[in-house]
Amino acid sequence: MARRSTLKTEVPKAILAEFNARLIDDGFSDYTGMTDWLNSRLSETGLELKIGRSAVYRHGRAFQEEFEADMAESRQLYHVAKASLESNDDPEGVVREATIRALQTRLLKLAVALREAEEAGDDPHLLAETTAKIAKAVADLGRADIASRKFNAEREKEIRAEERAAAAEAATDAGRKSGVSPEGIAAIRAAIASRMMQ
Repeated sequence: MARRSTLKTEVPKAILAEFNARLIDDGFSDYTGMTDWLNSRLSETGLELKIGRSAVYRHGRAFQEEFEADMAESRQLYHVAKASLESNDDPEGVVREATIRALQTRLLKLAVALREAEEAGDDPHLLAETTAKIAKAVADLGRADIASRKFNAEREKEIRAEERAAAAEAATDAGRKSGVSPEGIAAIRAAIASRMMQ
């Protein structure tokens, strides 16, 4: 069973969030100063809790790894979305797909964290409630993914229909200018439509 961080188990969430923000601002350095700040902050709130530099350092390193992984994931999603936007005429669909993939990654991370909390002996009622929420989120995400795929398929049909209409119109104009009979133009349009349906 993995050892739980003292900061995560004993430091109030609001102070921990403030501490994590300071870690980021300070570039994950000066752990002695960060330890002093944290202990001073805990003392201000009346908590008789003293956190050692090694615990601050372990938490800082673990948090830095999570932070850098999240930033790398964000950059990757940004580049995927940017590349897709440049080669796609459906920017909303690209953003929607990127959002769904990001949420799937987040839910997987939550499930792993939940398993770790369970192994550490956290409140079983809270774990059950959280598991139910994650299951609902996964189901909602699945429905959103299906709806997105359906939307993309319908959009693709519309685009193909527009392309067929434009090609048929161009062939009609060219046929008229070349003196093709109305029957010949109709045959050309039918041939274009049948080819583009394949």
